[in-house]
Amino acid sequence: MAQVQDFFTSEILVLPKKTNSLELQEKPEDRLVFIKELLDNYLSSKKEFASTKNLSFFNQEYINFPIEEVRKMQVEAEYSPSFSGRGNRVFALFNFDTASIAAQNAALKIIEESPRNTLILLLVNKKERVLGTITSRCLTVQLEEKKEKIDAQKQIEEDFVWPKNYSQVIELAQENKDRSKAINLIEQLLEKKNLQTKQKQALLRAYQDLIANQNVQLVLENCFFSLVHLES
Repeated sequence: MAQVQDFFTSEILVLPKKTNSLELQEKPEDRLVFIKELLDNYLSSKKEFASTKNLSFFNQEYINFPIEEVRKMQVEAEYSPSFSGRGNRVFALFNFDTASIAAQNAALKIIEESPRNTLILLLVNKKERVLGTITSRCLTVQLEEKKEKIDAQKQIEEDFVWPKNYSQVIELAQENKDRSKAINLIEQLLEKKNLQTKQKQALLRAYQDLIANQNVQLVLENCFFSLVHLES
């Protein structure tokens, strides 16, 4: 018989107000990065999921949550989380409070009988839009924005010099091979003003790869090699 700790309660994560700011609404890719960052910070506080590579996103387009995404989750739920050898898994459902009653009722069936070793996270802006039958079965958590970064970290935005050759890229990757340090670097660079489109695209790809637990040094090298190549 499975132990209690082999199962995880579904949760409703209420996003901070900034998620719905006009600035982020006009830049869907920035909003998605912002929400994934909040999600990564939240999961890092959970011992069972701090280093999970088994993370599935639903409705990344951030449209009104379609019932088709619930069906995709149902298919995914049929597989054991250990099928790929990666242990515990997370299902993250974006913009779930926009789901129709039919879609929410379909999701309720999975929430009531959560797959083993699986955490289902419903990311919402307004909890009151979620059916009471779902909220009564979920833990509700209000996500907060990251605390303001310390001055030393803010200096990255002002002092960072883009590498101009491959040896500088390798040196930069080695200096930031710690994952949290690398993520902080990319976050700060994304906040820089007057980024070129290619720079921003490369940084966003690097950020997503780092969140997906890919090799830190290789991610940074690929990111900045591509930018050096653009300049040459």
